[in-house]
Amino acid sequence: APASAMLWLALPVALYFLRGRLAGTLAPLLQSLDPQKTAFRGHLLTLVLGLVYILPLEFVGLRAVKRPVYLSSLWCNILTLLWTLKSNYGTPPMPAVGNVVSNFRQHGQAAIQMMIQPLVPWLTKAMNGADFHWLFFVLIWMAAYPTVWVILIIGRRSLWSVGTYCTKNLPENRIWKAFAGTWGKLKEREAEEEFESAGFPLLQQVLQASTVAEIVLGFWIIVSLLFPWRQFLIVILYWNFLRQRYQAPRSHEAHLKAWRQLGVKVAPLLQAAPFLNKPIDMAKGWFAPQQQ
Repeated sequence: APASAMLWLALPVALYFLRGRLAGTLAPLLQSLDPQKTAFRGHLLTLVLGLVYILPLEFVGLRAVKRPVYLSSLWCNILTLLWTLKSNYGTPPMPAVGNVVSNFRQHGQAAIQMMIQPLVPWLTKAMNGADFHWLFFVLIWMAAYPTVWVILIIGRRSLWSVGTYCTKNLPENRIWKAFAGTWGKLKEREAEEEFESAGFPLLQQVLQASTVAEIVLGFWIIVSLLFPWRQFLIVILYWNFLRQRYQAPRSHEAHLKAWRQLGVKVAPLLQAAPFLNKPIDMAKGWFAPQQQ
């Protein structure tokens, strides 16, 4: 399974080397697309494919379909996030293939620095947005074993994007009207978050539950190191993602609340096994922003 996932990851490399030809062909089409509508369609397709993956297709003899559907959902989300990043921050400056080869011949490893330098201003802007973090998240799980938790996490975000777009642009759509009541209840829970500081626990709040799921998924892949399907690289990459989410201003508050919520749950365990406090303190230091 990981080998087939790596084949999927080879696609961006092929697209990079063919980008000149593709750009000439697709440029007229892409310029005519509405950014918000295109992102909406991408998130909608991500959501639909995710729902198909969750269905118990193995009971009707369609087990072989599940992995392609899983990867298709992730790829659809990747392309949607790339489109959103391009719409918000413009196209990143990319060196020509001929220059890349020439620089490696002349400068060796120093050529990597030369390639990255023009990207720094673009990356500085893009990394402050949530879409860049989620692109990192989805790319990590492209190379991992499929798990329904990943589909639920990215599906929740795609659902929020679809719901927000439909509320503003398709309020009279018949299909949307059938779901609008449920969407209204979800948004009411989201709005209630402001009362949490006043002492109203909101453990069922959808956005916070999604953040908790991100963290629990991180602990699950650590536990999975005990099993044959262990994935050391995925653990390293994913915990770097969690640190990035914790330190980012936009997601820091949600992750801080989620960690505190989990801390309350595991407090009895720490009292029974105080030796666990030392590795936890080390982890806290690793999550804390580095002092300049």
